[in-house]
Amino acid sequence: MVIKQSSILLLILFSLFTALPLSADGLFDPTRPATKQQSTTSNYGAALVRTWKLESTLVASDRRVAVINGMLVSEGELVDGARVIKIRKLDVLIQTPTRRMTLQLLPDIIKKIP
Repeated sequence: MVIKQSSILLLILFSLFTALPLSADGLFDPTRPATKQQSTTSNYGAALVRTWKLESTLVASDRRVAVINGMLVSEGELVDGARVIKIRKLDVLIQTPTRRMTLQLLPDIIKKIP
């Protein structure tokens, strides 16, 4: 009787521990690299607002490049639906079909400098 009860207990414990990895799909993995943000549509078909994040710029005498949303781009190239118009040391000017925007490299620090 004792052997039967311990066998049942072991079987229950084993089934609980093997089921745990199956339920881990919804957990956030902090070691996983960030994915670039993409435009999605809602259930009603309306497009959500796209965002662009300027991560880095390189302005040299022979080239100008920037990293926007994880993509290396030059002036004139497209990044997530926006054309790169001008790359400067601390910001990048982009043009979408509806508007023109300036992405700042360090917006919080730039605002604080008098």
